[in-house]
Amino acid sequence: MSGGEAAAGPGAPPAAPVTRRGAHTVRWVMLGLGAGLLVGLALLASRLGKDATYVPSPLIGKPAPAFTLTNLDGTKVTNADLAGKPYVVNFWASWCTPCRQEHGSLRAFWERYRDQGVKLLGVLYDDTAGPARAFQKELGGDWPLFLPNEGAQVDFGVRGPPETFVVDEQGIIVAKFTGRVGPGQLESAIAADTRRRGSGR
Repeated sequence: MSGGEAAAGPGAPPAAPVTRRGAHTVRWVMLGLGAGLLVGLALLASRLGKDATYVPSPLIGKPAPAFTLTNLDGTKVTNADLAGKPYVVNFWASWCTPCRQEHGSLRAFWERYRDQGVKLLGVLYDDTAGPARAFQKELGGDWPLFLPNEGAQVDFGVRGPPETFVVDEQGIIVAKFTGRVGPGQLESAIAADTRRRGSGR
């Protein structure tokens, strides 16, 4: 027996085995975190490149927030001015890549519904008039553009562009889309609301 070891007496209990419970706990925690990260990445990957998602919102089914927006030409528009016809509020920015990607869908919607009195309002988010005008000149479309309005952003719960809200003729929010709007999505929202009102619900 070496001098560094203590001898156990005849009546001494056997030494308890050394456990690595702490190491096992850390291992399971790390495995759990890793699995959660993989799931999160998979969900993110499934969303990349796809069109906007219809997002359940506490605002849906409620009156649109009151607002006063200033057009790039200086004129003002309020929610009361839009009463009696559906309208769409699109929060966007010229520096926003998804906004560029959705522009064709917005343009198609505008061309289809403008003569029916449906309004499309392009509200800038953290942007200025010059780049916004250049953006619209490059990609086409002539729906009205409005300067940023922090009050409207807060009231609509906007976290970043693009976010789009569909409001019916009674001023009720009937749909919200987060991310780029895809072909036909706004048209479908308007058509669904028209059917709903036609059925009396």
